[in-house]
Parts: sequence; C-alpha cells; structure tokens
Amino acid sequence: MSGVDRLLVALVAGLVTALALGARGAAAGCGQPVAPIRAAALAAVAWLGLTAALAQSGLLADWGAKPPRVGWLPLGAMVLLMGSSLTPYARRLIVHTPASWPLALQSFRIVVEMILFWLWQEGRAPIQVTFEGRNFDMLAGLSAPIVAAIVAAHGLRSWAIPLVLAWNLLGLGLLANIMFTAATSVPGTMQIAWPGGAFEALASWPVVWIPAFLAPVAVFLHVVSIRQALAARERGLKENLA
Repeated sequence: MSGVDRLLVALVAGLVTALALGARGAAAGCGQPVAPIRAAALAAVAWLGLTAALAQSGLLADWGAKPPRVGWLPLGAMVLLMGSSLTPYARRLIVHTPASWPLALQSFRIVVEMILFWLWQEGRAPIQVTFEGRNFDMLAGLSAPIVAAIVAAHGLRSWAIPLVLAWNLLGLGLLANIMFTAATSVPGTMQIAWPGGAFEALASWPVVWIPAFLAPVAVFLHVVSIRQALAARERGLKENLA
C-alpha cells in the first residue's frame, strides 16, 4: 500500500470516528439513546467493507457495463444517508448538533484534494480531477473553517443564515462539478475525451472510497447544514410574528 493509499484509509477512518462522536454528543445533549449510533457506525463499516470487496474483486472495473458499475456506489450511499437522516431520531440529533459542526467537518475536503493531486503525480488519476485541472473543491475545504468559526461565534442569527445557505449551495455546486468530471473520466459510455485521460483507479481500493463514501458524506453534511439554517430561519419568522 502506497503512502497516498494509507492517507486515504486514515481519512476515511477518521471521518467515520468524527461522525460517530459528533452524533454521540448530540444524542447526549438531547437525552437520546446511543444504540442507533452504534448501529449506524457498524453499517458504515459494513458499507466500506462491501465496496472494498467489490473493488478488490474487479467487478467495478467492468467498463462495458452501462452505466459503469462504480457510478452506482455514490447513489447508493446518498440514498442510505439521506433516508436515515429523515427518521425522527436523526431529526432530533440534527436539531441538537451545533450548527458549526457540519460546516467545520467539511474541511476534510482539503485532504481529499491533496490525495487526488498525489494520485495524479503517481499516474493513477487524470489531471482534470485535481485542482490543477477542473476540480475547484479545495475552495470549499479551505473556507469551511472560516464559515464554521463565524457560526460558532455568533450562531445562526438572521444575517448569518444567508451566508450559511449561500456557502452550502456553493459547496454543492463544487461537488457537482467534480462528480460530473469524475463520472465522465471513467471508461465507458459516459466518458468525455478529457486531456488527462481515463480515471480507471476510481474502481480500485481504496480510491473507490472517494465516490462510495467521501463524496456522499460531503453532500450529507451540506444537507444537514441547510436544514439547520432553514429551521433557524423558520424559528426567527415565528418569533417575529409572535
């Protein structure tokens, strides 16, 4: 395993731990049981194991499939994450999670961008998926701690809500851009003739965890933050009408 692979595995393990600890803290704050959090953590580990096994088996590298099989992984992960976030238990946790937390956690995208750059240097990723090419997601990672610090200091006040919503929409746009670039960089029917060539390593382990876990988690954190901001705006409107 190369250095970049070890860094990617460490990032995924650290992110799973951070999500579990954050959810546990929110559960403690609202007096909710932690058993569902343990179950969710085990489910995340199982998902990571399944996607790793699929990558190791070579099934994901069957580029003749329409669409390429690796493309189903982020969709599956996002369906699971978004579906679980709509349960009453998850809604209570989101309400009691500090609004700065999902913002600050998005800084993990800095490391993802460095990993992609390192993969390009090793000849395992095309330049278009790096910040030397069409990937501008580093902007979200670098600005995340700044927005999080503002919210941590001032909360979701009326003037901060538009800032948080705008930042999250920008972050989602940046994610959509790189996800489109990556999807059209793998061999198959969707491939575009980018100057950097094909991204075949996306179907290998542990690189497969970028679309199967890291990208969906980034989307999930944006959705959580948007829900918190909209809820704060609704509370403010009700208080003004009272």
